[in-house]
Amino acid sequence: MSQNYPRMSSSPITSIGVLYTEKSLKCELYFNDPYGKQSFEYKETRKRNDFLKNFVEDLEEIINNQKSLVDSLKIKYSGLEENYTKNKLDPVIHQIFKCLESRKELLQVKRLSIDAVDMSQAMTVVKLLDPSVLKKVEFCFENRDEEIDMADALALVKWNEGQRMKLVFKLHTIRPEYLESVKKFFLHRPTFTEIFVYYKQCVNENAILGTIMDIPMQHETPGSTEKFIKFRLSHRLLLSTGFVKLTLSNDLSAKVLGNPLIMKRVIRSLGFWNVQRLRKTSRGIRSCVDFLKPVTHIDEYQVYFFSDIHPSACIKAGRYWSKNWIYGKHETSEDRNVLCQKAQEQVLHDFEINLGRQNTCLEKLKFIFSYIDTLEKEEPSIEKFEHVNQLTIQFLEKLKEILSARSQLLKVKKLDILCCTDNNLMQILPHLDPNCLKKIELNDPRSEYERLRVKYPESMLKPFVLDEICQLEQWKSATELKIRSQPISTSIQKMNLTEFSKVWIEVDTISSEDVLYLKEHLLLSTTFRRFIIDFKNTTIDYETLHGLIGPPHRIFSDSSRIWFFQMEVNHQFLKVSLDRGCLRFDLADYIRQYR
Repeated sequence: MSQNYPRMSSSPITSIGVLYTEKSLKCELYFNDPYGKQSFEYKETRKRNDFLKNFVEDLEEIINNQKSLVDSLKIKYSGLEENYTKNKLDPVIHQIFKCLESRKELLQVKRLSIDAVDMSQAMTVVKLLDPSVLKKVEFCFENRDEEIDMADALALVKWNEGQRMKLVFKLHTIRPEYLESVKKFFLHRPTFTEIFVYYKQCVNENAILGTIMDIPMQHETPGSTEKFIKFRLSHRLLLSTGFVKLTLSNDLSAKVLGNPLIMKRVIRSLGFWNVQRLRKTSRGIRSCVDFLKPVTHIDEYQVYFFSDIHPSACIKAGRYWSKNWIYGKHETSEDRNVLCQKAQEQVLHDFEINLGRQNTCLEKLKFIFSYIDTLEKEEPSIEKFEHVNQLTIQFLEKLKEILSARSQLLKVKKLDILCCTDNNLMQILPHLDPNCLKKIELNDPRSEYERLRVKYPESMLKPFVLDEICQLEQWKSATELKIRSQPISTSIQKMNLTEFSKVWIEVDTISSEDVLYLKEHLLLSTTFRRFIIDFKNTTIDYETLHGLIGPPHRIFSDSSRIWFFQMEVNHQFLKVSLDRGCLRFDLADYIRQYR
């Protein structure tokens, strides 16, 4: 370090610049007059670690000794674009981070300009500064054409403790998706006063301008050597009383309500249904509301695929409010597959928008995939059944993507799916909150079409397999289960049924050991209410069964008998009934005497 630095240490440093080039590290210090500017530089040698270590030791001394406000801190890579590599910049930023972290108090910096490997790394440095004095942050990524996650800078909102600041992004190439990220910053007007986006190149300029056309901004003037877009979030037009009072009677009003800053205030005072009506006013307003994703409080959400091209939905919000609608009524195409795809896309889009910000528990989520209107009830061909089955698979795969992309699991109390296979269920169940799910009710295709009096092809019948499903936390935490299906092939003792309070299922085979297993576990249950287990086949030997659980209270016939057992957790009795094709467990207050 320069020998002059100790002599100047009594004079406060006003600015610090850490400049990193291809083969050197340089620190520039600016002092109050009369000392002016001072710098020291280390050049890279074969022992690169010593080169960086020596530089950092001097920098750490400067940073730790700084007591007053630094007007500007610049951490800048000054190499050429083609020489930029992450492994050269990363160690430097990491060491600067350690220098700041070693301070007992946060360094006070008014303006920061940082060239980091990525936004996340830049934010680690920002958070080691004093938020009460930082007024401007400049993120510099113009040296390389790489994807930048600009949304990471939203962490400034919580970090800066209510202070306002200017935000600058310096990019190599600007893309429409970057401007979509910038829009998120517009929702935090109390934090950001101005946002600058500088860039060297532009991808799809028309799309860029279309993205921001409704936001007050300033673009670079023709012939400008520096390309930039500037947004003033304190712009007086954004909060103009006249603008807020405009109605939708003209195009200007619609454009104003298409502004996220204004729309955010409007929808705060609207209920769910009014927000939905507002979405239908214009395409711009719909896009704006969808962008804001207002919090919703829906009680029931139901989707019915009675038709492949005209599915319907029903939403219930509150005790007296419900809404039904049909999709695809105004779509036209000679290709039915096109209509099917459009209908599915609309259903999925509404599902994502309506439940995207649902933070309360749905009482019921229901899907019906019967396509009964499409099948026309006249002994439809196997090709039609295979077609609608494929539509269901396609829809649920896309629904799974929506559910898995959520920041938190969807809260649902009751899941009800008709025309559902075991594979269909696995697309939804893992993405529901296990702490909320209490009831699961399913009808497989055979059971549902039987209820609708439509014959289901024998060749498409498949056993209902629970091997994977019954291991899910959602399954284990539910309390009521009802499955009307082909006989379940999974063994009763592997189904994790004993935590349920109510069960109604049909299994392929039941054994004496299954009866003993259920009896022993249910006697200890504090939540049990009723189990009804139909079975197709049995390996029960009554002599063996009597030896396992004791003699029956009453034998009605060769295939019908009943037992009573004292519950171990209360004064009630466990009533076990075994009849033709049905094993039943109930609670009884007393032992009934039969004549």
